Amino acid sequence: MQHKMTVDPDKSILVIGAGTFGLSAALEILRRGHKNLTILDPYPVPSPLSAGNDVNKIFQTAVTHSEFHTMLSFESYKKWKSDDVYKPAFHETGVLYGATKPETHKEIEEDYQWLNEKGFEELHLLERPEDYLKLLNVQNDADLKRFQSWKGFYQKTHSGWMFASLALQRAAQECISLGAKIITDTAEELLFDKSTQKCIGVHTSSGNDLLSERIIIAAGASSVKLFDFEGQLLAKCWTLAHIKLTNDEIQQLKDTPVIIDMDRGFMFEADAFGDLKFCNEFPGYINMEKYMYKTGEKTVSIPAYKDAIPEEAEEQMRDLLRQVHPHLADREFNVAKICWCTDTTDRYFLIDEHPQHEGLIFATGDSGKGFKYMRVVGEYIASVALEGRAALPDEKREAWKWRPEQALNRDIYNVQNRYGGSNKVKDIKDIGKWVSAK
Repeated sequence: MQHKMTVDPDKSILVIGAGTFGLSAALEILRRGHKNLTILDPYPVPSPLSAGNDVNKIFQTAVTHSEFHTMLSFESYKKWKSDDVYKPAFHETGVLYGATKPETHKEIEEDYQWLNEKGFEELHLLERPEDYLKLLNVQNDADLKRFQSWKGFYQKTHSGWMFASLALQRAAQECISLGAKIITDTAEELLFDKSTQKCIGVHTSSGNDLLSERIIIAAGASSVKLFDFEGQLLAKCWTLAHIKLTNDEIQQLKDTPVIIDMDRGFMFEADAFGDLKFCNEFPGYINMEKYMYKTGEKTVSIPAYKDAIPEEAEEQMRDLLRQVHPHLADREFNVAKICWCTDTTDRYFLIDEHPQHEGLIFATGDSGKGFKYMRVVGEYIASVALEGRAALPDEKREAWKWRPEQALNRDIYNVQNRYGGSNKVKDIKDIGKWVSAK
């Protein structure tokens, strides 16, 4: 596919954020021949604050009941498999979907039927406890009872997981090889031309003014610190933990599918460091604070990072372990932390130019599902940055547009089709006890 370039390749483009969207966008801009690009982030890649700095992220081509995201997933899947920068991070192990409660049994049945109707191949119903144990490489018949209440299916192909931090590192290395400059500094304030209101750069915490023809905000959950998004973005965090496995345990789980228990959470095979990563399933935590913008003071959710998880999350995670790997349920966690993403009102991305501030481009609103699209989303961000919003296909331009009207009277406690745990969105300031890794 040929792309035209309306921005002079020697004019500067500044990408704020060296995470999933920022690196993806930077790489695709450079691949189109742009010569002058700078990436700004508070930390070297991979940033400890980036949601993409993770050992495992799920890849699902099947996004049930969403033709839009399913097609985008397939587009991304093909490019993860064929792009030399990204494909070493891709592991096509398949995904096991399961549920244990009547209401989620119904959802499993509907998902399986929807995928069949859409022509997905290599779908296998799991009708006996032995079916689950076989996929987990477990031979002990005494373990059968824990899967008797499960209803589920296995998608063997077009799905699995990605070594996320490796993908970030490889994308950053390729950006540098193509001429990008990466600056370790913190964006503090956007700069605007007083007469035209064009966005012309950013002031950093070290006192520098970085001026640029185009400024792309790709700062994930921290995007709200730079601009008043008028309620379109709501930063939320989720919890994760790791357990260090023995060599025998690592071998047993090698090449096993991602496990998604719709009632409890999800987990992966061991990562490159011998850790088993798992997450509980729940609607997320927010951190509502008063924040001063040029437009006035607003109450927004601001990321607050912790290497700890709420005690209730630990309990949910251990419940997940008891269901899937009971021999690990009481093992000490060697990692326990929260990870921040940012939800739009409808969980579609925000990739657009600002309607009043020329030169300001948004690439955010991952909505907790952005990483699997890393390989392809940068192409669309690059099109907006170099050619303008009209370069997007009509459906994507409409889905990802600047849309503050949707945020009027937004219910920040809406679970947005996320369930599990208490089935409530909570503020982290209301959490009592926190648990750290040993």
